[in-house]
Amino acid sequence: MPENFPFTQVATGIPGAEGPMFDHRGRFFVVAPNQGSVLEIQPDGRRREHANTGGIPAGLMVDGQDRLWVADMKLGLSCVSPEGKVQRVVTTYEGQPIRGCNDLCFDPTGNLYFTAPAGSSIEKPVGEVFTRCATGRVVRLDGGFAFSNGIAVSGDGRTLIVAETDTKKLWAFDILGPGQVANRRVWAALSGDHHGGPDGLDFDVGGNLLATNWGGGWIEVFDSAGAPVERITLPFAKPSNLHFGGADGCDLGITEHTNHAVWKTRWRRPGLLALRR
Repeated sequence: MPENFPFTQVATGIPGAEGPMFDHRGRFFVVAPNQGSVLEIQPDGRRREHANTGGIPAGLMVDGQDRLWVADMKLGLSCVSPEGKVQRVVTTYEGQPIRGCNDLCFDPTGNLYFTAPAGSSIEKPVGEVFTRCATGRVVRLDGGFAFSNGIAVSGDGRTLIVAETDTKKLWAFDILGPGQVANRRVWAALSGDHHGGPDGLDFDVGGNLLATNWGGGWIEVFDSAGAPVERITLPFAKPSNLHFGGADGCDLGITEHTNHAVWKTRWRRPGLLALRR
């Protein structure tokens, strides 16, 4: 490892902690899935319920209006105002409930991509990927994943990356336009023979993709072509999600399921989405 990254635990006792996200005001949020809660983690480590979806929130993303978008395993996509008011936005597709929204990511033009893995596995690869276009139209992009999980869009808005946890693969698609992707291919694979694999994803401004390796205890870093760059050992085995933020975009928030805690560290470059904000 080329340098040491100190990890600081900022909160604990949050079972299933997921979705670390910084908003435009610098507030730091995570979700507590079993409680239906979107929690604000304050600088002194105290937490406050910002909103409750009434479901099973699993992922967070902030938009240009400082609203938090929530991927909810029970209720689909919701939008939370800066004051904490919850509005359900996408609950079904073609008249059927969407099976377990898990993670989500905006592209540069406001299209929102999200994964829906509920009920999927190696034996039953039924995980899906959708987009909610900036116009509000919802499109199913692809299926057949053994647990589609984390999701990210490259800085130029041309490549969509989807984590498939059960195979340890990262898949890439070419983004042709709103609701249109093509050329599905394996972009990279995470290391280890443990149960688990890639969960949360986020790009930095240098085009590097950081991926948590759930069960492996690492963050794995890939360059813009999908080649492995480095592997950062964590002080816990089950990192779930990670996202950039902070005043300069270099703070990295990480949630994990070993201690059910939330951590922060500093990265050498700002995050891509943090810079867009």
